[in-house]
Amino acid sequence: MFDFVGIGIHTTFKMSPKEVTNRIIKGMQNENVDFLAHPTCRIIGRREPFELDIESIIDTAVDTDTCLEINAFPDRLDLKDIHIKLAKEKKAKFIIGTDSHNNNHLSFMKYGVAMARRGWLGKKDILNTNSLNDILKKYGL
Repeated sequence: MFDFVGIGIHTTFKMSPKEVTNRIIKGMQNENVDFLAHPTCRIIGRREPFELDIESIIDTAVDTDTCLEINAFPDRLDLKDIHIKLAKEKKAKFIIGTDSHNNNHLSFMKYGVAMARRGWLGKKDILNTNSLNDILKKYGL
């Protein structure tokens, strides 16, 4: 079996910057977690991104080997390019996800690739550009 465990905030959006940062960090410290989905929880035109300590989130992602998702859904495009670039400089790992809720949403991948490029990522920086065999080797499966 090949499971990839992601976390993301989907409730309780009215938190202080410290509370939301600590909530995300605590989740990333769980040894079963592989990636953080839509890190700032923004929905363009409907919900502003969380005010959080993005550098602490990035540092924890690096320390815990947690990938940061670049969410390709057009209403999200989360992480912002400046955060992607900062995370790359700190040696974070990434995945691109479409946040698909039906098959038609899979075509949104192109927006995630565009965001990754805006953040100066290359193929080697994004886990799901690897072959299945390479991913299995990386995770010792």
